[in-house]
Amino acid sequence: MRRSLFLSDWRQIRRYAVPARMIAECTAARGRGDWRAACAAARIDVDIDPALAAEAPLAHLAPDLLRWHLPRALHGSTGFAAGHLYLLIPDEPVRPDTVLLTVRSPDTPEGRQRLRLGAVRGAAGLHDGRAAPVPAYLWDVRHAAGLRTALGGSPQRLPLLTPAGEPRPEDALGAGDDLPARAERVWRAPRRRQAFVEAGFQPAAGQDQQWSTADHSWPLEPLDPLRLAHDVRWLVARLGEPAWTLLGNSYRQCEVTMDGDAMRVSWTTGSDRTASTRIDLVRYCADLELIRQGRLAPGALHPLVRDVLFPGAPAAPFVPTDGELVRVRCGGVWHEIEARLGRLDPLAHTVDERLRERAVRAFGGPVTGCFAVEHLWYGALGRLPRRLRAYRADLWQHLFHGGTRTLLELLDTGLDPQLRDGAGGTLIHRIAAFDHRELLPRLLAAGIDIDTADKEGNTALHRIVLQHGPADVITTLLDAGADPRIRNRNGETVLDYAKKTLRYSSRLRPDFQEALEQLRKQAR
Repeated sequence: MRRSLFLSDWRQIRRYAVPARMIAECTAARGRGDWRAACAAARIDVDIDPALAAEAPLAHLAPDLLRWHLPRALHGSTGFAAGHLYLLIPDEPVRPDTVLLTVRSPDTPEGRQRLRLGAVRGAAGLHDGRAAPVPAYLWDVRHAAGLRTALGGSPQRLPLLTPAGEPRPEDALGAGDDLPARAERVWRAPRRRQAFVEAGFQPAAGQDQQWSTADHSWPLEPLDPLRLAHDVRWLVARLGEPAWTLLGNSYRQCEVTMDGDAMRVSWTTGSDRTASTRIDLVRYCADLELIRQGRLAPGALHPLVRDVLFPGAPAAPFVPTDGELVRVRCGGVWHEIEARLGRLDPLAHTVDERLRERAVRAFGGPVTGCFAVEHLWYGALGRLPRRLRAYRADLWQHLFHGGTRTLLELLDTGLDPQLRDGAGGTLIHRIAAFDHRELLPRLLAAGIDIDTADKEGNTALHRIVLQHGPADVITTLLDAGADPRIRNRNGETVLDYAKKTLRYSSRLRPDFQEALEQLRKQAR
């Protein structure tokens, strides 16, 4: 059975999305008993009614661990799955008056990677699909050890791995009667129904066609039936809800019901009467597969995760590269170009040579060798050397997940404000990922044209409108002089996109719709 675990995306997420500095600052704040400082370090905005804060389980919240585990957009993005509300379920009975923490993800995966922490009484939001439950082992420092069992691990070993943490031979996967072997049989099952049965579910009769359809449903590919069984049993014990609907599959929904010790599964068209969870909260653990393939070291895991899954493994957090040295052909010989802080330094060329070549380029003359690479670096059409592409991708991920603080620190130490991304966009094109109020004046003062186009001819305003980005960023760009009438390579203006998008106003965020309507009024 086909499974897409998005391993390349998860490898990038594990390298960048929860930086070592964030983990260290959260750990120190938690040790002091300062949950607000821990949230600040984890880029979580606190919006909790003071009347609820005293009853909320804030002392045990590990915000960096929560950030590590929350679902991601994937499909080439390392950002959070956008626009979701989560209920943090404690390891205790939940009553209608129990205060639960809530977390909301950003509105877009390209936007600022800040979460919003709130609190509510009771778990009513689980019944209308507004919220999804996050078990305590994913956020409560006291219960982090529960992850091992949830993933199908035993005290002796983890699925896919030997007791020593080495990859288990293919022909040994699924052999035995322990929990890891069972998890491996679930993983290797050729049909989805068989995987559910191996995980302990009893499928409803007469649904052969639905199971056949489920085998070809790509949204279900990351679903781990064994983890689903574990989490549903755990949630039933805390919430008393016997029936659960699994959201995330557009065709039919999977409904799981606890009947005594039996766990039944059926395919339905959905119900508002049952509580709900999401496929991306009960996915196969990409970390184990990455470690099995040698693409992630156990020491690179979050410390609370590493201690549970690989106790004794030395810490080996990922450290973003400071720079890169690349060899290119120039005038028939090999030259070295150094990339550092977003700038290229063609080491083999004097200052006079560099000025002469840039003058030639300014008058439309041909550029070759080191200077052609420099031209590509700043947005010209063409393909950079592989190692420079990797360096640029590393730098942008470091900025994206480090946030405004990291970006400003690097600008202070010499980061090139004219830096471009792989699509030729400037820092203004990416400004929705940062505090635009603080960053935009600095970038404009550095000489970046607010209407600079990327390789597709899109200005920053184009890109943010196409991404359904934050309304206040759109307004700020317009107030700073961004021109909504500029045409991109498809011949379309921001006004054209706004007009098309407003046709579907019922599906838009209210603030985004208001920003587009304001944009159209200003352009009249």
